[in-house]
Amino acid sequence: MSDEEVFFKWSPDYSVNIKTIDNQHQELVNILNRLFVAVSMREGSKIVGGILTALKSYTRTHFALEERLMQQANYADLEAHKAEHKKLIEQLDALFKKHLLEEKPIYFEMLRFLKNWLKEHIKGVDTKYSMALQQTGFSLAAWEREAAAEFAVMIEKTGRWWKLW
Repeated sequence: MSDEEVFFKWSPDYSVNIKTIDNQHQELVNILNRLFVAVSMREGSKIVGGILTALKSYTRTHFALEERLMQQANYADLEAHKAEHKKLIEQLDALFKKHLLEEKPIYFEMLRFLKNWLKEHIKGVDTKYSMALQQTGFSLAAWEREAAAEFAVMIEKTGRWWKLW
């Protein structure tokens, strides 16, 4: 992707210091950038719809793994974090329905919302649980291996459904 095609540039500032989670966050940023390119190049609503579907699927998978990590680590704010995730999924569903039902394009509204949400969520909410896990001494090494293996199985079962480009 060229610099003109980057809507959201990943920065080490977004790291939560958990490799698996960082990699998934970077993939979410990549999907968002692909959505930006599709919208900018006017690739059509079928392609944009496919990218949105991939974004929703990848996000759900990522949230499930992240929530399992917090549960295994007995993270105190798990329920609040899950509520944040649930709220985003509902907002994504609403945006997706709006994309399908409305005749006027809502792409840039959607891109701004997703970029802002992802930035704020990673730097605020995700960083908070990451620091809490580190302070309690939770061992991430075993979880990382397990999560990477589970994620690979999910990809194997479904195919590389988010690799649309």
